[in-house]
Amino acid sequence: MADVSIILVSYNTKEFTKNCLKSIFEKTIDVDFDVYVVDNNSIDGTCEMIKSDFPKVHLIENKENLGFGNANNLAINVSESKYLFLLNTDTSLINNAVKILCDFMEQNPDAGACGGNLYNKEGNNVHSYGYFPTLKSEIIRLFNLGMFFPDEQLKIKDNGENLQNLKKEVDIIIGADLFLRKSVIDNIGGFDKDFFLYDEESELQYRIKKSGYKIYIIPESKIYHFEGKSTKDRLSTRRFKMISKILFFKKCYGKKELSLFKFIYYLSNSYRIIEHPIATLKTFAEIGKI
Repeated sequence: MADVSIILVSYNTKEFTKNCLKSIFEKTIDVDFDVYVVDNNSIDGTCEMIKSDFPKVHLIENKENLGFGNANNLAINVSESKYLFLLNTDTSLINNAVKILCDFMEQNPDAGACGGNLYNKEGNNVHSYGYFPTLKSEIIRLFNLGMFFPDEQLKIKDNGENLQNLKKEVDIIIGADLFLRKSVIDNIGGFDKDFFLYDEESELQYRIKKSGYKIYIIPESKIYHFEGKSTKDRLSTRRFKMISKILFFKKCYGKKELSLFKFIYYLSNSYRIIEHPIATLKTFAEIGKI
């Protein structure tokens, strides 16, 4: 039984997947690990590449695109490791990040999850963590009111980039490099099946914290993140993100806050009907069903 199961979900990201896997096997030492790739019906030769170049990888081939959370669940359910490390295919390990995160979890039994600092190809800090969205934070964000709320403005300016490289407790490690205690996931369950893409890791970590565990950002663990290579359509991405955030409010906060947030979203985005009428009305309709 491995100490850590490293899990990647791939969807038409053959070269990124190859580079990510190469970095895992080159950089990860002094920790027992296995690797799972769950492929969401790629048509770019990803599965063939894994079979030929990385025969030790456990490959799960889906016949359809199950999204991020549901695909991860397939590997989570069969893993027997003490820890799970969910890693995006568009990442590449800079250092022995897996060992660093594993050691932190071993030394901090109160931690249910953690993650490392993420960097772009130029070596600059990028979005690595965040805080749970609330009705207040979403009003401030949607109506650009940050200047009137200094604490929220600091979070907006920081953008989860950990520019000061601090080890600290946060609410959310983004799904690009989420390191999880398997016993906690066994207890609270994996990703919610209703999410397809975005905010599924937020909802999962909300349950982790609700169960009494903490979540930390660990800057000593360093990973490149090239971001968003499987989703290029801006309007579709915006729609997915908002629908998922609405789902987060429903799952975590209940009907009252959900209704208020939906109203605020309609109000703040009504002008988009002029710019993108079909896409905006489609988003409104889908949100209305939640």
